Amino acid sequence: MSRRKVVILLLSLFTLCAALLVSLTGKPGSPVTPSDDGTPSSQQPQVDHGAAKERKTLSIAVSMDEAEFQYWNKRKDWFELNHANIAIALTNIRGLDPDDARKTASEAGEPFDVMLLDDDRVREFAMQGYLLPVDEIVTGDSAADLLEALTGMVKWNGSLWGVPVDSNPLLNVWSRKLLSAAGVQEPPKTMEAFKALAAALSTEHPGNFSPFNLNTSDPRDLSAWLGLFPGNAAAAAALSPFTASQKEQLRYAAEHNSELLRFNPLLQTEKLMHAFQSQQLLSAVVPWTTYFALTDDERSLLTIGSANGPIVRTDGRSFVLTAETDKAAEAREWIQYMTGSSAELERYRLFGRLPARVSVMTGEFEYNAVADKPPHFLAPMLKETAAAPDPPWRERWIRWESLSSSLGGNSQAFGPGEANALIAQWNGETDGQTKDGAEAPSRQETGNESQARGDEPNEPKNESKGQ
Repeated sequence: MSRRKVVILLLSLFTLCAALLVSLTGKPGSPVTPSDDGTPSSQQPQVDHGAAKERKTLSIAVSMDEAEFQYWNKRKDWFELNHANIAIALTNIRGLDPDDARKTASEAGEPFDVMLLDDDRVREFAMQGYLLPVDEIVTGDSAADLLEALTGMVKWNGSLWGVPVDSNPLLNVWSRKLLSAAGVQEPPKTMEAFKALAAALSTEHPGNFSPFNLNTSDPRDLSAWLGLFPGNAAAAAALSPFTASQKEQLRYAAEHNSELLRFNPLLQTEKLMHAFQSQQLLSAVVPWTTYFALTDDERSLLTIGSANGPIVRTDGRSFVLTAETDKAAEAREWIQYMTGSSAELERYRLFGRLPARVSVMTGEFEYNAVADKPPHFLAPMLKETAAAPDPPWRERWIRWESLSSSLGGNSQAFGPGEANALIAQWNGETDGQTKDGAEAPSRQETGNESQARGDEPNEPKNESKGQ
């Protein structure tokens, strides 16, 4: 056979092989796009009589600082690269009430399809008819993998109304050195045990000891502090009337007002940690993200109370579907993308917010660095919710914010008059209370003035002794 015929034959064979290869790789249903976890996806472009379907725009509202919003925009870009028929319109509503933002968008004829809501607002929106249930998005193993402390906040009427995304729980932390110096192995669980511990430490550190950091500048911190002991966690989370133990805690703080430290952990972390380092401070409430940002040496100074939960404030966030959306399928794709294990772990490493999935919390080595992996001890603390919001919870929260604000922040002394007025106002035990219950406690009244009126020291004027 001549050389020319051999070349022609080889070219023919090469062309035939190339044609076969193209037909195999173009076979419908074959994997074409790797997913976030590195496994092939069988998703194919949707076609209608040979033409690609019209691209749909999913409108999503979030509320976050600018750094996190920029991250979410980058994730949006990656999502759109892998979902050619879905465009994402992200709107940051930070500084706005979510309900006001929802109404504004709806009235403008551009309603949100998905919103990222604080968990304590989800039931409120669901009961008003603003949301669709998400039971079809969270099913089977995916549902079982979510932390109950987060799902418990977004369940109502037999359905799930939000898909948990992450959380930033408020933690009661204690000084390891002071607990050890007092000869106790763990933080006190009752007010009686706390008072005995504080008395012993005050004797050892006269004039240089604070039983706790009282942050009245933030109503969230104050409510978490009122759940300092496990027996009060449910009442603090539900914003119920103060229990006898909580009243005692408030009055104890008032009696020791001159000893208390009054730092805002978010703004004065360095001062707070110096107090722990110098063995001046026994306990404080700090957000998980503040604890996350500490150095290993600083975290070694602290032990976290309520190892088995529940936590008063998880401060979680969840995706919700608005009742006005007609893009449920597209919303499902976005939510599953942003709540996948790899996405949750990535956000944890960048921003410190805890993942919503049990598998992400416990799926790696127990002793990984906190900066890389959530510590295992947090999972039991988030195994159940302290108290899910009931229908009037939002009204109570607005009232609690108002009363907390009336305390004047950390620059204002918190004495017996303030404590008694707060107790009386919150529990509805005074005359002349305003209709919404948000009358400000008097800052002028002191314990001496109460006695001058004939009231018993440290007792609210009309309080029943048996309560």
